[in-house]
Amino acid sequence: MNFYSKFFLILILSIVPLHCYRNLTPKNQKESILDLSNVEWESDVPINLSSNWEFYWNELLEPSDFQTLSLVSVPVVDFRPWTNLEITKEKFPAKGFATYRKKVKVQKKSDPIHLELYFSHLYTASKVYINGKLEVEKGKVSLDESQIDPDRTNTSIHIESNQEELEIVLQIANMSFYHGGPRSEFLIASPKQMLLFKSKSLLVEIFVFGLIFGSALYHLFFYFINRKQRSFLFFAFVCITFLIRIPFLNSKSYELFFPVLSFDFQTNLLHFVNIATFLFSISFLSELFKPYNYPYVRYTFYIGAFFACFTPLTPVSIQHYLNLIYIIVYLVLFLIFSIFLLIKYRNEAQGFYFMAMGLFSLAVFCFLAISLNYYGVQGGLYLIIGYLFYVVFQSASLSQYFAFAIESRANIEMRLHKESLNALSKQRAEMQLMVHDQLGANLTDLKVYVERLISGLNKSLNETFGLENINQRVVSIIQSLRNQLLYIEDLNLIFENFVTGIQLTLLRRYSDVGREFEFVPSDEFVSYFSQIRITGKNQSHFLNIFYMLYEVCTNDIKYGKGESIWNLHYSNGEFLIHQKNLIRNSELIEKVNPELKSIKQRLVQLKGRLHVQIEAGIYELRIYFPEDRSIHF
Repeated sequence: MNFYSKFFLILILSIVPLHCYRNLTPKNQKESILDLSNVEWESDVPINLSSNWEFYWNELLEPSDFQTLSLVSVPVVDFRPWTNLEITKEKFPAKGFATYRKKVKVQKKSDPIHLELYFSHLYTASKVYINGKLEVEKGKVSLDESQIDPDRTNTSIHIESNQEELEIVLQIANMSFYHGGPRSEFLIASPKQMLLFKSKSLLVEIFVFGLIFGSALYHLFFYFINRKQRSFLFFAFVCITFLIRIPFLNSKSYELFFPVLSFDFQTNLLHFVNIATFLFSISFLSELFKPYNYPYVRYTFYIGAFFACFTPLTPVSIQHYLNLIYIIVYLVLFLIFSIFLLIKYRNEAQGFYFMAMGLFSLAVFCFLAISLNYYGVQGGLYLIIGYLFYVVFQSASLSQYFAFAIESRANIEMRLHKESLNALSKQRAEMQLMVHDQLGANLTDLKVYVERLISGLNKSLNETFGLENINQRVVSIIQSLRNQLLYIEDLNLIFENFVTGIQLTLLRRYSDVGREFEFVPSDEFVSYFSQIRITGKNQSHFLNIFYMLYEVCTNDIKYGKGESIWNLHYSNGEFLIHQKNLIRNSELIEKVNPELKSIKQRLVQLKGRLHVQIEAGIYELRIYFPEDRSIHF
C-alpha cells in the first residue's frame, strides 16, 4: 500500500463516528418509551437516547402536567434542533421554547441503581427533570423571551433510583441563536462507563492539543533562528489559534482550569479567534508564495476582518448569523485561493502534495463539522481532527520547503565558491606566469650578464668588484623565486586535494636541502580529507593546518638531519601528526624549543596540543587536534 492509499484510508477511518457509544434503532417510530431493562450497565458502553422524544412546541410543561395532559397525537421526534423538524409544512422558528419527554425502562425490578446522563450544550437554555424532580438548569428558561439566559456548557446528571423506569422531561428555550432545541447525543450509562467515555474523548483532545502545541513551538524556534522565514512565524500563530479553540470544543476542557464562561463571552471569543486564524493563514500563504504577490486577496481578508470585528455590536438576533456567514465565506475563499496557488505554482511549490493533503483534510473536516453542528450533531471532535491533519501535513510541507531552501542556498554558495576558487586560481596562474616571464627573465638575464663579466675579467678585478658574491646572490634570488612559484602551485593543489598538496609541498622543501622524506598518511586520514570540500567557511581551518605543518617542516630543516618521517592518523574525531628525525645538536634543540611558539599559536586556534620528546639524538613531535565538526555544515 503506497503513501496516498494509506492517507485516504486514515481519512476514511477518521470520518467514521469517533465516539464510543451505541445507537439504538427504535422498533416503533411513534413510541417514546424505550426498554433498556436487559442492558448490563456496568459493562455496556453508553447508549444514545437521541431518537423518539415526545415534542410539545411553545409549551414549558412540568412533570406534573403530564398526569392531566391528553397525549393523543403527540409528535415523536429525534433529539435534534426544532429548526430542522418538519412535522408540519411550516418550519419552526429559532426563537421560542418547547418541552421534550421520554421514558426509559432501565431495569426489570425495583432495585437501587446508579446511572449517569450526559449531553453537550443545547440551544440555548434548558431544565432537566428526572422522575418529577428538577435535576439541573442550564442558563435560565422562561416564557418571557427577555428573561431567557443562554448557556454553553455540557451537562452530567447522576441518577440514584430504585424505580424500574425513568421519566426524562427536558425544557428548552432560545431567543438569540440561529438554532433552537436539543443537539448532539443524549447518553445514558453507568458512572464507570460514562467516565471511560469522557476520558477517551478528553485523551483525543489532549493528544491533538499536544501535537499542535509542539508544532507551534517547533516553528517558532525555526523562526527565531532564521528571522527571514516569516512563514514559520505565521504558521505558528495559526497553530496557536487552533490551540485556543480546542478547549472550547467537544469536552469543554477549559472548565477544568477556569470558571465557566458565559454563552456570549464564548461566542465573541471564538469569533475573534476565527478572525485571527484567517488573518494569520492568509499571511502564511502570502509569505510562502512571496514572489507571487496578490494584494487584492489579502485586502479582501483584511476588510472582512475589519467588519467582522463589529458583529458583536449588532443585535443578538442577527449576530450569530453574521458570524456563521463570515466563517463559511472566508473559509471557502481561503481554500480556493490556496488551491489556486498550489495548482498555478505547483512546480515551484515545494511540499506541494503535503500542502494539498492538508488543505483537503481541513476542508473535509471543517465542512463536515459545520454541517453536523448545523443539523444538531456534535461536530467538535471532527473539527479537532481536521486541525490535526492540517497542522501535520502543513508542518511536513514547511519542513520540505525549508529543506529545499537550505539546499538551494547551499548550492548557490557552492557555485559562488567554485567560481571564486576558479577566479583565484586563474589570478594566481596569471601572477605566476607574469612573475615567471618578467621577473624570472630579467633575473636570468642578470645572471648571464654577471657570468660573462666574470669570464671576461681577470681574477683581481673579479675580487675587487665582488662579482662571485653578486652571482651567488642572483642564483639565490632565482632559487627563492622558483620556490615561491612552486609554493603558489602547492596552494592551488591544496584546494583540490589537501593531503596530496601537503605531501608535495613538504617533499619539495626537503628535496631542496638534500634530505630524504617519508610521508605515511593512514587510510582514515586520507578518507576524511577526501570527503571534505574546502569552502569559504572552512578555508581558514584548513589553512591553519597547512601553515602549522609548514612550520614544523621549517624547524626540522633548521635543526634536523637525515631522513624525516611523518605519520598522519585520524581516529574517533581526533588527528595525530607524528614527526620524527635525527637532530644535529641536542643542546641547541633544547635551547630553541621556544621556536615552537608559532606552532602552539596555530594549535590554540585548532584547539589542539603537542608533545615533544628528545632521546638518543632523536627528535619526536606529536601534535593532537580534534575534528572541527562545524565545517560539515
